[in-house]
Amino acid sequence: MISILVRAGLALALLSPAALPAATRPAAAKHDWLAVTARTAEGAIVVGNPAAKVKLVEYLSLTCPHCADLSTQSMPALQRDYIAKGLVSFEVRHAVRDGYDFVASLLLRCEPPTRYLESLEALFAAQSDWMQKGLTAKDMPDFDKKSGDEKMAAVSRAAGFDSFFAKRGVTPKAYAACMADTKAKEQLGQMAGYAWQRDQIPGTPLVLINGTRQEGVHAWSDLEPLIKAALK
Repeated sequence: MISILVRAGLALALLSPAALPAATRPAAAKHDWLAVTARTAEGAIVVGNPAAKVKLVEYLSLTCPHCADLSTQSMPALQRDYIAKGLVSFEVRHAVRDGYDFVASLLLRCEPPTRYLESLEALFAAQSDWMQKGLTAKDMPDFDKKSGDEKMAAVSRAAGFDSFFAKRGVTPKAYAACMADTKAKEQLGQMAGYAWQRDQIPGTPLVLINGTRQEGVHAWSDLEPLIKAALK
């Protein structure tokens, strides 16, 4: 009886994953680094592996055409080849330049962080359209007499942000709560102040790689070689 039990135990042991040849073991699940997000103490959203070798930071403005160009060229490859693989983490610092930028950035940052980069891409892709529409808000009767919150609401409606974010799953209740979020507005304004006054950035976009400023980065052909060099 003992010998039978011993043989049975050995047979079970041989069937365990640890005993199988490496080629037949179940593959370890890959980490979805694009789903890993965090916020810095100053409120910037960071996407990717916290232990990534390359820490990429971008100061950007949603009404900056050069930022839109860089995003359009860079985001697909940056996410697929570097962030998703855990090689790069990406932090966005909003260097807000105007009221239209402020409203768009506020609503973007109210979305779930896992949708942040996707929505950022979409806003940049439609930048010329919503900016043109948003500019019509100032032609409304008595626009200059409205409060700051009333102006923001008018700009958002004119730009079509209510429908834009509704299509991305933001409920009317969540939209209204975001537009009324005083703390979120204060943090966004403070972030812009840090960018322009404390950090004294010369303009947008401005890229940092592992804390070092990289001048003249306006295209993926400028950015990718810098990332590759930092990964060596």
